[in-house]
Amino acid sequence: MGTRSSRLAGGTVYVLVALILVALNLRIAVTTAAALLVPLQEMGALTPAAAVLVPSIPTAIFAVAGIGTPRLAARLGIERTIRWGMLALTTGLALRVIADPVAIVAGTVIATGGLAIVNILLPAVVRSRFPGRIGPVTTAYSMSMSLGSAAGAAVAVPVADWLGSPNLGLAVWALPAAVGLVVWTFVSPTAPAAPTQPAAAAGNDPDQQALSPHAPAAPKPAGPKPPLPAGTWLLAAYFAMQSLVSYVVMGYVPAIAIDAGIPAARAGLLLGIAMAVGIPGTIVVVSFVRSAAWLRFGFVLVAVASGSGILGFLLAPTFAPELWAALLGLGMCVFPLVLALIAGMGASARETSRVSGLAQSVGYTVATLGPLGAGAMRQVSGSWTEVLIGVTVLIAVQCTVGLLLTRVLARTKYA
Repeated sequence: MGTRSSRLAGGTVYVLVALILVALNLRIAVTTAAALLVPLQEMGALTPAAAVLVPSIPTAIFAVAGIGTPRLAARLGIERTIRWGMLALTTGLALRVIADPVAIVAGTVIATGGLAIVNILLPAVVRSRFPGRIGPVTTAYSMSMSLGSAAGAAVAVPVADWLGSPNLGLAVWALPAAVGLVVWTFVSPTAPAAPTQPAAAAGNDPDQQALSPHAPAAPKPAGPKPPLPAGTWLLAAYFAMQSLVSYVVMGYVPAIAIDAGIPAARAGLLLGIAMAVGIPGTIVVVSFVRSAAWLRFGFVLVAVASGSGILGFLLAPTFAPELWAALLGLGMCVFPLVLALIAGMGASARETSRVSGLAQSVGYTVATLGPLGAGAMRQVSGSWTEVLIGVTVLIAVQCTVGLLLTRVLARTKYA
């Protein structure tokens, strides 16, 4: 019995390490492209139209993935589906080595498709593998996401200069993705199982059956689907607002800084600072999920931080850009807070996956308008002023939705 417990504990540690390595790669495709957006245009690898598309692709792909990923995971098993997602991410990143707008856009579509699948399913893995440690594990992998995105943004331009080409600097990030894929492949289940084994091995636990790569598709319920947990639609609306703001920031902060007269290397570093703030900030912000009062405070805090950072870039972009970037980074720490809320929604990993799929599908569908609209508005007006004013208004809406969500959760989750 003791040997079996030790084996299970060791396996859990391996899964946690693999989870962190996978999460390390989930924003690199976005932040490295943002840091190199202007250099890629200058070398002719991106046309003006493609330069608007590239920052807009992630949210659009996330919306589509949110619809199909839960069904795919039900058929293949959650952990096997994550493996396929990591393969797509690695392949797409490698494809961006070709200095051509079509190749870079196609690579971005494939890469973000893969990371979208993984992004949706990680909360379900946390819910099933670490049911008593949802908050700490969500914090750990969210910090890993912030670390990867910060490193990618901060060193993308220097690495591209060292390699001698922006497109090489864009594609080299397939290497850490490949490492994450290999580790996850070795850790996640791969052995074939007889049709009756998954249920027996899991003790008829639907969470464990969902994780099995050979689990059969879940039987359709005889009646209508059970209702979604209270607050799911408000959570989706909040997810939409924070995603819209975050992807405008991640997609265009370097370009905004460069247009203000800041050198490209420093502009990329600004995005790195914003992402790096998420490393310690995540620990603090995720802790706000413990009560309705703290959650309310957290929603207000991130709104004030984001709004201050945006206004800084609007009114005095060159005065203290590192401070403005740090404030934006604190505002984006709300993402792991939302992930923690999603991971705690529902009565099982399958229901959590359903909530996650809906929230991310609806959220990213709306959020697609952010990067796409911001890029188009900049092309038409020749200025970032209108974009930054619009983002400030959206932050106020985001805060309002968060307060409404807290009111609902105070009557249910925190009752």
